[in-house]
Amino acid sequence: MKNILFLFFAFCFCFHSGQKKKNPKDLLDAFAFSEGEINKNYHPVSFGQRIKNYPFNKASKIKIVSYNLNFKKSSGYLPPPPPPKAKEDSVQLNEFYHLPKSIDFREIIENQSEKEIEESKTLNLEEISKLSHIIFNTCNKHVITMFSQSGCFFPRNAIVFYDENDRIFEIIEICFECGNVESYPSKFFNWKKACEFIYPELEEFFQSKGLQTQYISK
Repeated sequence: MKNILFLFFAFCFCFHSGQKKKNPKDLLDAFAFSEGEINKNYHPVSFGQRIKNYPFNKASKIKIVSYNLNFKKSSGYLPPPPPPKAKEDSVQLNEFYHLPKSIDFREIIENQSEKEIEESKTLNLEEISKLSHIIFNTCNKHVITMFSQSGCFFPRNAIVFYDENDRIFEIIEICFECGNVESYPSKFFNWKKACEFIYPELEEFFQSKGLQTQYISK
């Protein structure tokens, strides 16, 4: 937290001169006018306020990551073949136990092992500001009258929060293919606090940092 706050004040000092001009007609606004309404009373939460909220207030490092990129869907539970009766059966059984399996990212937070992560990017302060803006301001920008949840949830991306001891203490998993999100272990953020407008912005953010967000058939 101290590291982020120190960078925040330095960031405020130089941000105005280095800020890039944004396109006044962004695609999400155009989409919102056709599909919903813009909240006329919208006032964005400032970066200083955003980083006072959990989990940003506890984080000394934040990463965005990709995983399960080579799986069309969860491998789930597969029963093993019956005991071998012939040499061919032994080969089949050996192949079964060496099949690649999709990962449950929650195991990474429990084991503190990142070997299954395929792509990752450690965020700088400007990137943290952009990410927190998407999380805390995107849905408030629109008048949301209804929330929905997809039955599908096979996430390939996550936002990973590290404490001052460089241990993962919180994750936000995102499934861009179905539009669903879950945080763990606190469950502070889920589909009830998200909206349809947040997923394209998050996906664009991940992709702009060079991370894959969808399964690509080979």
